[in-house]
Amino acid sequence: MTLAATFVFFAALVFLLVVRTHTLLAYFQQEEYQSGRYLATVAKMRLYDIISSAAVAVLFFLNTWLDRPVVPLLVAALVFVVVGWRERRYKFKKPLVKTARLKRLRALVLPVLAALALAVWWWPPLAIVVLEIAPLVIVGVNALLAPGQARINEGYVEEARLKLAGFAGVKIGITGSFGKTSVKHMLAQVLALDGNVFYSRGSINTVLGLTRHIRQRLQPAHQYLIAEMGAYQIGSIERLANFIRPEVGIITAVGDAHLERFGGIAQVAQGKSELAKFVCENGRLVVTTEDVLQHAPFHDLFTRYRQKFVVCGPSDNADVQILESRLGKDGRSVNLRVGERVLELVVPLLGSYNAANIALVVGTVSRLAPDLLEALPAFVPHLEQTQHRLEKKEKVSAPLLLDDAYNSNEVGFREAVEVLKTLADERGGKSILVTPGIVELGDRHEAVHRGLGELSGKLCDAVYVVNPQRIPSFLDGARAGGKAMVTTVQRFSEAQKAIDREFRDPRDVVLYENDLPDVLEEARLL
Repeated sequence: MTLAATFVFFAALVFLLVVRTHTLLAYFQQEEYQSGRYLATVAKMRLYDIISSAAVAVLFFLNTWLDRPVVPLLVAALVFVVVGWRERRYKFKKPLVKTARLKRLRALVLPVLAALALAVWWWPPLAIVVLEIAPLVIVGVNALLAPGQARINEGYVEEARLKLAGFAGVKIGITGSFGKTSVKHMLAQVLALDGNVFYSRGSINTVLGLTRHIRQRLQPAHQYLIAEMGAYQIGSIERLANFIRPEVGIITAVGDAHLERFGGIAQVAQGKSELAKFVCENGRLVVTTEDVLQHAPFHDLFTRYRQKFVVCGPSDNADVQILESRLGKDGRSVNLRVGERVLELVVPLLGSYNAANIALVVGTVSRLAPDLLEALPAFVPHLEQTQHRLEKKEKVSAPLLLDDAYNSNEVGFREAVEVLKTLADERGGKSILVTPGIVELGDRHEAVHRGLGELSGKLCDAVYVVNPQRIPSFLDGARAGGKAMVTTVQRFSEAQKAIDREFRDPRDVVLYENDLPDVLEEARLL
């Protein structure tokens, strides 16, 4: 009977390890297979075993008095199955993507964990060690596979480089602390009036991400290539620029996004300026805003290469001058002066920052395909909204939803809350905000969130704070605002269910301001 019970214990442990491996690999993939960041996430998100390990420890401690080894084996096996079944039903916001790399990693991790699990035949309490060591096994196997993975990646990158070298169209790079995805999608739609456009879908903005799209989708018939370029440290944009080799560079903004990684706004500006520097030295056109030119690296390049710059902004000195920007029932009305021409555009986008975004698009088009300018007033009102970036979603007999779930920053957050308030007042309904705050603010985390909380508490009727332990100053600020009903929830889905119950008036407006990935939401209990 003890042998049979041990077998049941072993089988249940293996089942739990298979489920646990899926959980841990999902977080590992979200951290882009970076071991240091992943191990920090393991600690922060409690991705180590608690329930099963505690059960094994308690049961086998009690067994010293019970002297009946079958009981703890079977009870522990039951705990393994219950924990595994519960964990298996967890719904990730960003599910595990079964890439070739992931399959190679899992194909080695599972046998290693199964081999370690064999130790339970010698002494069952060693199951605790096997469960707790699982994250380290993943990191170790990943390190073992790293040289081969690097060779595979470089092969893919080289294949993409060859396609880029043979590309005869115009290559455009876009970067910025915020706005780059929106500008990319708007520019792609406008340039499609002139020819076939290749652009990276969604928020793809790394060398490997772009490599995959270029290998799979870039065709000789494309006349324009638009590549979004993300940066997490000095040198990121330089690497991307050397890879894409753009003739045109668009820099949307320099802001506080990724301060935690860069260390300061001056470093952010330096990182973003790498695109402008590359284009100034190797290309023909840099399109940016007057605000961006206030930062030293850009000002220096502008002074040296003025003839290559198209500058957008509200002043009379701007090449594309923003004359007016106001929110209306059909979107945002933006009037622009381009040379002697004045364009009166209605952009189906809500935030005031879209005035600068559409100005960047117009500035680029004015140099690449100037004949399109005449068509813009009729075409721009039909631009598709950029998904999850203050995207307006209407349903019959339900509140209006403003989906601003991606890549929130301080400026965009404030703008979104003000738009929420404006639309709710126009409709005669309540304004409801759901947010987990924003990320990567470094030393400014508490101060920025306190200010955002106070604004939200003053302007909104209801505020749902997701995972308040991460943003206590936002919670304090929202409560101090004096107007909003403030509710705390642990997960975004909890807020959605509460709103579905409590706010059904079609006049109401709900804003989803940022939706953090699993690695930044609430801690798990495994």
